[in-house]
Amino acid sequence: MEIPEYVYGIPTEKGRSAERRHLIGNYYESLWKELQRENGSNWVFNHYLGVTVLVKKGESDKKTINRASADWRSTFAVKHLKEVISLARGREDASIYVEPKKGTQKKNGYKNMVLLYYTFENQQIEYLNFTIKLTIGIKSDGGHVQYCVNKVEV
Repeated sequence: MEIPEYVYGIPTEKGRSAERRHLIGNYYESLWKELQRENGSNWVFNHYLGVTVLVKKGESDKKTINRASADWRSTFAVKHLKEVISLARGREDASIYVEPKKGTQKKNGYKNMVLLYYTFENQQIEYLNFTIKLTIGIKSDGGHVQYCVNKVEV
């Protein structure tokens, strides 16, 4: 399967992560503006958990920019982040809850982490079929914050 140089404006070549980092920053800015117009706040409702997930400046974008810029599919997921957050689900074969890791997850004040998954499916274009992992941090006040989104390695 040959992947083109660009997929919906996203460079696919491995060495182009700097360009993808820039795109991800732009996608977040657009999403925040869109959510402000729709909700008056930066949240997306996740149907699986039945909660609103905050997309927080300086927290949601920071980890994602570094992780998602490594692979064009992760960048593609950020471009569709509203859909990913809304429709991501747990896996039947694993718990959705994990302990926060030392470092950034603990520093951000997460008492628990949630791992959800979303699969992009396209019957016409084979390379657009892949799964994304969405990581959500749960704060001590019960608030849910989008922490990271990245392609699942198969």
